Amino acid sequence: MEFAGRVEWEVAVLGDEGGGGVIAIKGLGKTYRKVRALDSLSLEVARGEVLGLLGPNGSGKTTTLRLLLGLLRPTSGSATVAGFDCWGAGMEVRRRVSYLPGELRLYGSLSGLGVLRLLSGLRDGVGLDRAVAIAERIMKLDLNRRVRTYSTGMKQKLALAEAFADPVDILFLDEPTSALDPSARGIVLELVREARRQGQTVLFSGHVLAEVEQVADRVAIMRRGRLMHVEDMHARRGLRMMLVRFRGGASTGGPTIPGDLGLVERDRPSDGAVLYEHHGELEGLLRWLSAAQVEDLAIGTEDLRSLYDRFHGPNVSEEDESS
Repeated sequence: MEFAGRVEWEVAVLGDEGGGGVIAIKGLGKTYRKVRALDSLSLEVARGEVLGLLGPNGSGKTTTLRLLLGLLRPTSGSATVAGFDCWGAGMEVRRRVSYLPGELRLYGSLSGLGVLRLLSGLRDGVGLDRAVAIAERIMKLDLNRRVRTYSTGMKQKLALAEAFADPVDILFLDEPTSALDPSARGIVLELVREARRQGQTVLFSGHVLAEVEQVADRVAIMRRGRLMHVEDMHARRGLRMMLVRFRGGASTGGPTIPGDLGLVERDRPSDGAVLYEHHGELEGLLRWLSAAQVEDLAIGTEDLRSLYDRFHGPNVSEEDESS
């Protein structure tokens, strides 16, 4: 998809990253009295990476974003964005980040254009032309209407136009596709891809796993304030799930698996089959299968939902805090 009205700009000059990621989080924690909202989060995000934060409400995603913006003071640990301490140099961090909050509030008395002028004015008006182009030509908004007459989805589109137009290297998007129709959701995903192509770093939270799966380079799954798992989505897209029934049934154990095959047993269903996870080259797998005593075979892929359900599925115990 080619976006009309694209405007080039000079990106902000980043601080010294000290050889680490553009976002570096070490043991970050936040406690409200007896409520632990975030517990010892450690994570790095590389320049130009798209990282998806996953987890239900209350898992710590929004708290993480607010701590990174310097809007909250951490109880423990530290974090830097573009080399600047998120609490000690919060203003410098916010100069370099475009933030779309999950709970959006806009001035209803202003027109759509007035809101874009106000927000872009915080950055000396740089990016206004691009914001208008995104809002009018891509989001199909009437910028002459007052924002109070906009629907919830239209307000979200207006804020997204500004977020993607800001002349920054880093985007924080908290539930960017909430309240949007399916076609608008697709536009947002393409804007995220374009941001990556331009070298921007995108950190966003989401609930729609299929959307995250399409655009994220990595996903971080959170639960009750803890980071449970980080998955490389590029490697995952090459993952194969294989259900095999050998002659003689699962009781035979199946043929010996070479150590370099990249094949891991995941489960033994009650029908006598064996479920494998394969990360290796297809050629080696096919050679192994041709030599095995295979009675039946099904090969497919595993979507992000299956991974997510390992930590948030119906069979996960509330007391299970292991990663």
